[in-house]
Amino acid sequence: MIATHHRPQFCLNLLQTLVLLTWIGLAACAVNSEPAKTIPAGVRDNGQLTLTRADHNRAAEVRVGERIVVQLPENPTTGFTWAIDETDRRLLTLDSSAYVAPEMGFIGAKGQRTFQFTARQPGEMTLQLKYWRVWEGDGSVTERFTVTLRIIP
Repeated sequence: MIATHHRPQFCLNLLQTLVLLTWIGLAACAVNSEPAKTIPAGVRDNGQLTLTRADHNRAAEVRVGERIVVQLPENPTTGFTWAIDETDRRLLTLDSSAYVAPEMGFIGAKGQRTFQFTARQPGEMTLQLKYWRVWEGDGSVTERFTVTLRIIP
């Protein structure tokens, strides 16, 4: 049994604890309500933006005339290859697509597919690639690569 002369101190401590927990909860809400800062996709070098698998679901800003290179691991010995799934050809044109086998010729080792695009007109678009077996159709897609591009003048 709590002595009556200790009861007011107990209630005060309880009240202080509840106020403290409320402030912590409000502070956590304030931290979570700030907009997320996005890291721009890719690496720029000599007027070229290079994107890799690490840039999936990210965004980048490029200028009209700038080259965009997408490099993704590929293993065509399994029948799977990367292909363009979605793009806006008015804003972005495909210049080339090439596969480079791995330097070490291990059977089944992944090489690299490189797509080269050029930004043609200002606008915002989604570039989406798919890793699939062409002859099996969209049901064979095992991976996608998506990046949002904002093309500025």
